[in-house]
Amino acid sequence: MKKKYDPEKMIAKSRFKDFYNELKKEEQLRLTALMTRLIKENSEYADSKNYGHLCNLITSLAIVLMLEENGRSRKEAEDIVAAAMYKFIEPQIDVMQKLASNSWFVGFLKISMPIKFRNTLGYGWNVEFPECPKDTFSMITHSCIYHQIFSKYGMPEMTAVFCKVDDILYSNLPRAEFLYTEQIGRGGRMCDYTFKKR
Repeated sequence: MKKKYDPEKMIAKSRFKDFYNELKKEEQLRLTALMTRLIKENSEYADSKNYGHLCNLITSLAIVLMLEENGRSRKEAEDIVAAAMYKFIEPQIDVMQKLASNSWFVGFLKISMPIKFRNTLGYGWNVEFPECPKDTFSMITHSCIYHQIFSKYGMPEMTAVFCKVDDILYSNLPRAEFLYTEQIGRGGRMCDYTFKKR
């Protein structure tokens, strides 16, 4: 583990920081304790590249477990986590819309995304960037740590909660179509994402 995985710092970088700030102090302490345990149990994933993903993944998983301890059903806990995350990303929708209103958006993705993922995908990921036409950017995820870790704790359906973020942010872009035929979180063999210039 090259990067220090501190639960409170992870929460502060996650999509659940607002949710955390609304918890009672006792619940915050229980949540960070659960996260400490989960980090240890998944130490092979806790490298420097996966840090951003695990800030969201481990925090959300710990929240589900904490809410279940509070008497919520699994479904209720997952719905609360989903609602908190979708509320947090709402401002990003306008940002993405503005960015994707530029004619160079897809070309920008072709250059930036492989570089970004080279630095932010660590142990457990398998992503390829196939050759495609100039007006198209494609990426195929064959192995996803969200599905791996959520499945380990008996909640593979939580992967789809995170897949939906992609649909929320990318489905109605002004200058690019967001296309796929399957997603791992919804039972697919892969996530075959394509952005095609309109």
